[in-house]
Amino acid sequence: MKVLHIIDSGGLYGAEMVLLNLAAEQIKQGLEPIIASIGEKGVEEKALETEAIRRGFRVEKFRMTPGPNYLGALKILKFARKEDVDILHSHGYKGNILFGLMPKKIRGTPLVATIHGYTSTGNGFSRMRVYESLDSKALRFMDAVVFVSNAMKLDPRFKHLNHSRVHVIHNGIPIDSHSAPSHPHTFAPSDAADLDQHILSFCRHGFTLGSIGRLSPEKGYTYLIDALKIIREKGHDVRLVIIGEGGERNSLEKKIKELDLESYVMLPGYKESASSCLTYFDIFVLPSLTEGLPMTILEAIRIGLPIIATNVGGIPEILGNEDLGILVPRRNHKELAQAIIFWKTHYKREKLAQNSEKRFMKRYSSRLMAKRYSSLYKHATGS
Repeated sequence: MKVLHIIDSGGLYGAEMVLLNLAAEQIKQGLEPIIASIGEKGVEEKALETEAIRRGFRVEKFRMTPGPNYLGALKILKFARKEDVDILHSHGYKGNILFGLMPKKIRGTPLVATIHGYTSTGNGFSRMRVYESLDSKALRFMDAVVFVSNAMKLDPRFKHLNHSRVHVIHNGIPIDSHSAPSHPHTFAPSDAADLDQHILSFCRHGFTLGSIGRLSPEKGYTYLIDALKIIREKGHDVRLVIIGEGGERNSLEKKIKELDLESYVMLPGYKESASSCLTYFDIFVLPSLTEGLPMTILEAIRIGLPIIATNVGGIPEILGNEDLGILVPRRNHKELAQAIIFWKTHYKREKLAQNSEKRFMKRYSSRLMAKRYSSLYKHATGS
C-alpha cells in the first residue's frame, strides 16, 4: 500500500516527529510512505525534508504560493495518481483544507486527516483561528479523522463530525533507545559530544528544570519563568533550560531580565535531537495553554523523567493518576511553582522509572501507532 503523507511543515516539532516515526514503522510493515512536503516558492529545503532524506525516506517537494492554492493541490493529486497512491494522509490544516474541501469526484483517493492539535489560545480574531475554523469544516468531508487524544475528540469544535469516521490514535515513539538516553541525569563523557557544551555546563551547576518547544504564546513559557522567580525566592537553587525557537524570544528575554533571572535561565535556541538533552534535566516541565498529545512528554516518560505539566489536551491521559508527575491548571504560575517544589523534595526516581516504562510500552510505542493506522487505512480503502 502506498501512502502519501501531506504536510506543510514549520519546523521539526511534534507533528513532524510523529510523521517521521510513523513512516519508519510503515516501511517495516511493508508499506510505501511518501512525504509530500508543501512550502512557499523560494524555500529550498525545510528541516523536515532534510531529516526525512537523512533517514532514507522518499520526499517530494511541492512549492506553491500561500493561501488556498488549488492549482498546487491538483499538482499533488496528479503526482498521487501517477504513483498509484492508495491513500492520502494529511497532517495539518493546509492539507486538510486543500483536499478536504475538494469534491470527492476530483480527489478520488481516500483521505485521512490527523489533527495534531490547534495552537490558537484566545477568543479574539486571528489568522490562525480562521484557518482552524476552515479546518474543522473541512474535516466533515474526510474518509477518516484521527485525533491524538480523547480530549481532542470531545472538543465542541468537532461535535459536527460523523462519529463513525472519528478515531483516536495516540502518538508513538520508537521502543529502542537510539534517539534518547535511557538513564536520567547522567553526565557520561561519551554523551557530551552529542550535546551543546554550554547546555551541559549549565545543567551541571544545579537542579535543572527543562522544557522543549516552540517559543510561542500557546506554550505558556511566561508562566514557567514567573514560577521560577517564586521558587528561587523561597530559597531553592533551581535553574531552567527551554530548548526551542520562535517569535516569543524577545518578550521572554525581556521578562527574564526584568525578574533578574539571567544567570538562571538558558534559551539556547533550536537544537536537532533536542530529546538527547532530557537526560540532563531533573524535572521536565510543560506549561502549555493548549496541546494535542505532546511528543516531548513521551520522550520524558521513556527515560523515567519526572513531569510537571498543565491539565490540557491529552496530557492528563498520559500522566494518568499522576504517578509520573503532577498536573496543574494552565495560566497559574503559583501552582506551577508549588508543584515543582513538591516534586523536587518528595519524588522517588526508582518507582517512577518502573511506572514510566510500563506505560510507555503499553500505550505509546510507534509500532503500536503504525499498526493502528494500518488498520484504519485498510478500512478507509475497503481493502
